[in-house]
Amino acid sequence: MNTNDIQLFALPLGGPLTTAEWNAFNKMLPSQVQKNICQYKQWQDRQRALLGNMLIRWALLPFMHKTIFHITQDIHGRPNVASHQHWDGDFNLSHSGEWIVLALTTNGRVGIDVEEIKPVNKDIMHYALSKQEFHMALHQPLHVFYELWTLKEALFKTGLFPNLSPHLLDTTDIKRTRADLSTQLLYLDQHHPVTICWNSSSTNVKITTLNREQLLQK
Repeated sequence: MNTNDIQLFALPLGGPLTTAEWNAFNKMLPSQVQKNICQYKQWQDRQRALLGNMLIRWALLPFMHKTIFHITQDIHGRPNVASHQHWDGDFNLSHSGEWIVLALTTNGRVGIDVEEIKPVNKDIMHYALSKQEFHMALHQPLHVFYELWTLKEALFKTGLFPNLSPHLLDTTDIKRTRADLSTQLLYLDQHHPVTICWNSSSTNVKITTLNREQLLQK
């Protein structure tokens, strides 16, 4: 792993875990995390939460030198690693539809968002987008709206705009005024665009697609 790269890990949701698979993953998570996961009513949501938490720990473990680490949240609810002598980076998780994704950087901030392309009405577009963005997307194919929306969410999820909601961020303005931010759009498949945003000097995004079995190998 080149630690200068922005790392993107992509994990398919897949079908329901077997009882043996669930237990194997679940026992590796803190008890409070296990309780939180069980609160979801739909199996898909429980499985996203379980695999998302496993993906975070799997990706961070190489940087922790086999010492114990804890995931906490800041005052805005953004997950991070509690003070740790071997970690000065950042990570961000997102999931939608058939995919769970994690972005990781060893320095600076990173945000990521994946969305499943589904029909939206004009009212939602009007709420979610700035005036300039709305006019850019209005008469374009549906994927253009989702490309803009994943960009707005990824920018917001860096934590660098704590006083604004995603729909209040104007990406056209940010691209013009924030030379310190880099972004990259890609598609995991034709229905799932994902955007990453970061503020480090990294110029390359390394994409790794995983399967569930690999999460148990570290």
